Amino acid sequence: MEAVETLADGDEGVRREGPGEYFESFYDWIPHRGDVGMRPNSAISPDEDALLREVSAMLDDACDATPGNMTADELIATGWPKRIQPVAYKALTLMRLRGRFSEENEEEAPSG
Repeated sequence: MEAVETLADGDEGVRREGPGEYFESFYDWIPHRGDVGMRPNSAISPDEDALLREVSAMLDDACDATPGNMTADELIATGWPKRIQPVAYKALTLMRLRGRFSEENEEEAPSG
């Protein structure tokens, strides 16, 4: 959820995390389309999966269309963060309805 939060923050997410982390924090969970593919995750609902795949395709397009050594302002100037933001926000909103499992304690249902 944290990676999707960064994307849902648009330009501010890029400024806060930097361009590299903007992409890579998401790719830690859902790899670039040229890599191995999305790993199964039973915590993600089918609706969340569909939205995450949409976010992933947009992020892949942005990654492929931009050089790897951009500054935050240069990435923001491409307009990609603003295009990705509404889809990421929609995914994040759906994920927040489900809730979040504790990172500290084992849970059977999300508590946060």
